[in-house]
Amino acid sequence: MTDQPSADTAVRLVLNRPWPTDRAARLPARTLAYIGDSVFELAMRLHHLETGVDESGRLHSSVVGIVCADSQAKLFEAVFPTLSEAEQTLLRTWRNAKMPHRTSGASRGAYARATAFEAWVGFLFLTGQQERCAALVQQALPTSHPTPTQDQTP
Repeated sequence: MTDQPSADTAVRLVLNRPWPTDRAARLPARTLAYIGDSVFELAMRLHHLETGVDESGRLHSSVVGIVCADSQAKLFEAVFPTLSEAEQTLLRTWRNAKMPHRTSGASRGAYARATAFEAWVGFLFLTGQQERCAALVQQALPTSHPTPTQDQTP
C-alpha cells in the first residue's frame, strides 16, 4: 500500500472508512493542518448557521476570530494537558515541524501551536475519530452564541 492518497479517498471518508492511524500519523504536519483547517472552519461555519447567523458577511466576521492562529494557539494550550503522553508527543512533533518563513499576523510560536492544533483536528478526522474531533470543536465554540438545541426565538 502506498502513502499516496487513492482516487477514492474522499468517498472513503464520506462512507466512514477512515485511514489507518499509522498512515495518517506519517503525513507531514502542514498536510494534516491543511485538512484540519478545512474541517475546523466548516464546523465553525455550520455552528454559526445553526445559531442564526445566516448572512455571509456576518457569518464570515463571526467565524474569522475563532479560526485565526491566535485563537487556535489558545485551544492548543487548553487541550494539550488533557491528552495522553502519546498524543502529546504527536502534537509536539507537529508543533515543532518546519514552518514557513512568513506567518500571517501571528507570532511564530502561536502559528506553530495553531498548526499543531489544526493537524490534530485533521488527524482525528482522517482516522475516523469523530467524537474526539467533535469534542475539540465543541471546546472552540463561543459561549456567547446559543447552542443549536437552545430556543432561538427572542
